[in-house]
Amino acid sequence: MELRKQIEKDHYNRQAEKIIQRDYDNFDWVRYGSKKFGPILGIPFRFCEKKIQEIIDRKRERGQAVYFLDYGCGNGIHSIFPAKWGAKVYGIDISGQSIEIAKEWAKREGVERETVFLVMDCEKLEFPENFFDIVFNCGTLSCIDREKAYPEIIKVLKPNGFFISVDTLGHNPLLNLNRKIKLRRGLRTQQTFDHILRMKDVKIVGQYFNKTGTYFFNLVTLLGIPFQKLPGFNFFIKFLEITDKALLKLPFLRRYAFKVVFIFSSPKK
Repeated sequence: MELRKQIEKDHYNRQAEKIIQRDYDNFDWVRYGSKKFGPILGIPFRFCEKKIQEIIDRKRERGQAVYFLDYGCGNGIHSIFPAKWGAKVYGIDISGQSIEIAKEWAKREGVERETVFLVMDCEKLEFPENFFDIVFNCGTLSCIDREKAYPEIIKVLKPNGFFISVDTLGHNPLLNLNRKIKLRRGLRTQQTFDHILRMKDVKIVGQYFNKTGTYFFNLVTLLGIPFQKLPGFNFFIKFLEITDKALLKLPFLRRYAFKVVFIFSSPKK
């Protein structure tokens, strides 16, 4: 195994082991998907979940099975919802300890039969060609060699399949300072710090698909984080969301958003 992959594997194994060593009953099993991130940081995830549910519902109404890949699934926090909505979910990750937590989570939520979790290299997918209707990514693109990963994603997607991704942008200097602090505290790896997505990377991934939709989230909404428990917060966050939508229509401001979302389809085979 390449050194960079071993470092990532060891890092996420250690994080998962901390959870495993604690009593599982003290872990927050209730919040998964967008609920894990709260009202502000969960905004881009709720956007993706709505789209994912629409795709699953549309296909199931036609009597079609839906195969969903949680790409770099970690603990499986994004695997539960699609399984409950009727998809057959496969979750893969390089961290075996994280996979164990994902299996436990699926069991606790009653979707054990609808999910399959595997230790697998995201740069070498061991699935048949044209297998998945949806490949979903959350933050994994910073951990891997994207030039190797994108052809693998294209290979396993069906011709009418979707690549749906939530990832972090690396242009905002304040956010980068926070990432540097986390790097020094051992909360993230050098790989994820150095290879965070930039706008040029957003353009590159779009070249692999015939239909692309790119969306940006969390610019001024981040200002609301300290006020989440105060009275009137719901009104305040709605105002911030409206402001964000207006500001992020301006191309020169998009680079400073916290999150970028891809809704890409029709992969170029």
